Amino acid sequence: MASGGRGATRCRTYRGGMARQPARGRPRARTGVLAAVTLIAAAGIIVFVLGQQSPPPSARPHASPSSARAVAAPLAALLRQGTPDTAPKYWEKPSAALEAAAAGADDARFRALGALLVKDGFAGAIVNLGREMTGGWYNWSERRCPRTEPGCYILAWRHAVDAMRSVPGQHFRFLWTVYPGTAAAIDAWPGAAYVDLVGTDIYDWYGGPHDTYPHTASGQLDHDARWRQILTQPGGLDWLARLSQVTGKQAAIPEWGLDFHSFGGQDDPAFITRILAWLHGYHAIGIYWAFQHVAPDQAAPPGPLLAGQGAYAGGPPEVNGLGLLLGGHLQYAEAFLPDQQPVSESSAQPVLASWQQTGYQLILGVPLVALTVPTYNGPPEPGPLAYQLADYPDALAAFRQGVSAGRRP
Repeated sequence: MASGGRGATRCRTYRGGMARQPARGRPRARTGVLAAVTLIAAAGIIVFVLGQQSPPPSARPHASPSSARAVAAPLAALLRQGTPDTAPKYWEKPSAALEAAAAGADDARFRALGALLVKDGFAGAIVNLGREMTGGWYNWSERRCPRTEPGCYILAWRHAVDAMRSVPGQHFRFLWTVYPGTAAAIDAWPGAAYVDLVGTDIYDWYGGPHDTYPHTASGQLDHDARWRQILTQPGGLDWLARLSQVTGKQAAIPEWGLDFHSFGGQDDPAFITRILAWLHGYHAIGIYWAFQHVAPDQAAPPGPLLAGQGAYAGGPPEVNGLGLLLGGHLQYAEAFLPDQQPVSESSAQPVLASWQQTGYQLILGVPLVALTVPTYNGPPEPGPLAYQLADYPDALAAFRQGVSAGRRP
């Protein structure tokens, strides 16, 4: 989701409008598993077999971004789901910063970030790089490439990954995250050699006409209809499951959560149950958006490791607080570099410092270029304060039961 770029503290931004509406009349992803996907070596995309390690940067020359289209048919079919780049009003004003990054202008910045991560003990961090590029709200959106260079996001991604992988001692994993119901990702797929995990962000909101939540004929919130959309829209969970299977990359939902706005599903325990069951069924990583929704706790919570589960909550005490509510220690904690600043040691160091020696595996949101476009924070939540998960016993019980079920063999 978009951010105001406040370093370790990050507020949820609502795009609203068409970007939030589910895609209708588009092909739906189908289930199935491929043992291997053959990609084009000449395009800088290697022959990939499930379980094979990515080659070193020197073995992955930068190639024309048009090569992203030269992928195996099942993968190409998935990447073409969504709004095509030939659609009216698809292209946004081009980002000069993104064009420069595609030419390697920021390589030194990303190399320095990689060195800082290794030095500070985060050599195994998951890097959520240039997230939600299929929407139009970030400067690094695929829709902000020049029409004559539709693959500049791909080149910028490859430059950043190669720069960070060149740092001695690193074993970063790079997470490629779309947003559901937006643009087709064919112009943003950098190739299997440049991606370690694939993801999408899921919230229990929108889905109805005119920026509303779906309702039944009797006027009740239609949680079942919204869940069907979450599964079947381009970039949704069926799509992500298929992408994970086709590429052999682990799936992740790096942002998911309830929503209590007028366009949200409100107190929806079934949403929590369904998300956690999906995460467990696909051995995926899930990061709950708990910022301002849990009470902080300074001590690491007792209890078992909640494998595959994590939170964005603002800082370690708040992530501890969610673990305490759930009866265990979350495996992952998510943090974000300031979106409105170029990647640098001075912007990253304060974010990283609070997570050292906390015992959490870090997922770090990293902007591909600095954010300069306006953001919209949406209407305030009902009441003077953000919702507290502890105030909704049914939702909390569903959360506890879901993570408990995920721990069973």
